[in-house]
Amino acid sequence: MTPSQSFFAHWYFHGPNLILAALMYALAGRLILSLFLGEDRMIARVFNAVTNPVLSVVGVVTPRIVPVGLLIVFAMIWLFVARIALVFVLAMFGIRPSLG
Repeated sequence: MTPSQSFFAHWYFHGPNLILAALMYALAGRLILSLFLGEDRMIARVFNAVTNPVLSVVGVVTPRIVPVGLLIVFAMIWLFVARIALVFVLAMFGIRPSLG
């Protein structure tokens, strides 16, 4: 089976996993850019627009005393946990794609 056939055969795993990974990398990019460039550059505003919905969801369960930089780290951790949970849930139902 070719990689493209594998992707479409197991879209229910690869699609959400890809979205969660992209959000994790976008959050990491936002954190790094905010440390080096600040918040006033155009690229920083794009990263803010992409990651603000994730941060607002994580902000609901995180105490308000947590600074934004640490909130980004917590959001990355929650997304990583969601990716692991996706694998476990699909394995529990027996529909996880094989590794080999």
